[in-house]
Amino acid sequence: MSYWSDEMPLIVGYPPVVNAKPWLGGAPPERTRSRSGPPSVLSLLATALIGCLLLSACGNGSLTEAERVSAEVAIYAAATRQLVEFDNTFGAGHRFSQILIVDHLHPDAGDTMQEGQSPDPFTDDQRSAIVAAIGHLGPITFISSQREFIRQDSLAPVIPGSAIIALDPAEFDSDGATVRVNLWCGRLCGTSITYRVVERADSWTITGKEGPWIIY
Repeated sequence: MSYWSDEMPLIVGYPPVVNAKPWLGGAPPERTRSRSGPPSVLSLLATALIGCLLLSACGNGSLTEAERVSAEVAIYAAATRQLVEFDNTFGAGHRFSQILIVDHLHPDAGDTMQEGQSPDPFTDDQRSAIVAAIGHLGPITFISSQREFIRQDSLAPVIPGSAIIALDPAEFDSDGATVRVNLWCGRLCGTSITYRVVERADSWTITGKEGPWIIY
């Protein structure tokens, strides 16, 4: 015999359960469903708290203009130092004869043949921060054109042993920012890397690489 109860679904082939009634065929009686009442105060508070947390997380990538300007100063300096001092393809102890830094930002930092001035030249604060970050690594010169420092016949540096550094504009998101930096030192010498940068203890720090990166 089969049984049904108000507390459990239809069970076939099992002994009767407490408060179960025999099922004599036909459709079993509809089980009583509890009606949901208005949300409790605790559920409303929990919903509000979750909403606040989500808004806070999404807002991490929204900086004021002053905060963005200050962040970019630190980000470009940190990324340039990481590339020139540690990720230069030669090792942490390598020193270039001269560090040539393209004096403006553009979205194709890895294109060493690109001409033209970007509408985003480095500010005085950005230049000063970059010099302070890598001044101990060698002589620094800001340049407006990469072509002038590349031998077109051999694709070698005009200044032997030098490196050309170019940066993309930083892109901010809820996790901090990313910035792509390119180092060129010859036909088969250089690298292009996108760094993840996060704010920690009032400073911006490189935490790793993102996406594909190139060594040539």
